[in-house]
Amino acid sequence: MKSGTLTLGCFLFAVSSLLLGGGWQIDGDSLAAEAQELQTITLRIEGMSCGACIKDVRAALSKVPGVKVAEVKVGTKWFFLNDYSDARAIVTCERGTTTADELIKAVEAASSAISTYKAKQVD
Repeated sequence: MKSGTLTLGCFLFAVSSLLLGGGWQIDGDSLAAEAQELQTITLRIEGMSCGACIKDVRAALSKVPGVKVAEVKVGTKWFFLNDYSDARAIVTCERGTTTADELIKAVEAASSAISTYKAKQVD
């Protein structure tokens, strides 16, 4: 038996012991309640031109209170080149703590001398 298989087996045993043995319990009702407390806001972002822009926008969105996940997606052209003309930020945040306007302000505040970002909410 390979050591990687043994390690994976030990890990799975430990996790199943915790889950089934009462160490951790996953409550379906609490997961559903958490999902209802989250919202997803999508923003279209103009002015992005490189990977550093993605990093800057993601970091700015992550700093907004209530944001759980900030993901920036760009298109692809010619199979391997990024197309920043239709960049979008998909933000998962706590309902009632963050608004689209706050997220837009965060994106636009991340602008630099090289790149000026403009954002608007996508319905």
